[in-house]
Amino acid sequence: MRTILPAFSCLILAAIPAAALEKELVDQIVQSAQSIGRDASGVSTALKTKRFDAAEVTKQISAMDGDVAKLQELVAGFDSTHPNLSERDRADWNLLKLKVQLIELFHGQKKNLAAEGVAKNRDVIRAHASGLAERAQKLQQTAEKLRRG
Repeated sequence: MRTILPAFSCLILAAIPAAALEKELVDQIVQSAQSIGRDASGVSTALKTKRFDAAEVTKQISAMDGDVAKLQELVAGFDSTHPNLSERDRADWNLLKLKVQLIELFHGQKKNLAAEGVAKNRDVIRAHASGLAERAQKLQQTAEKLRRG
């Protein structure tokens, strides 16, 4: 019985359509983008007030590290396991990868500016946070295109 169960579970996993796995990947990308967008909007909003807490802003910026890293992992994992996409899906996937790179760039720049001093770079950090929130929203829209199957 013990040898039958692993073989049976492998058959079940093999029967799961690739579209379901792609839907799960897209869902994870959308979820990470939503978290990044929410956190970036929070940073931007916090910096609009006259009395902001620099330590809290720095903490919010660092909280995005996990979601940005997750996006990088998801993109790398998908690229290595799905070399054969339709032309339309390949174009959308390349656009998605570009948007992930832009998110990484904006997040890294915002993090560097915060390390130099939140009060000193307040306006620039707020602008980067707003740009990051906007790009996260655009990433969600591009990921939704891949869901169309």
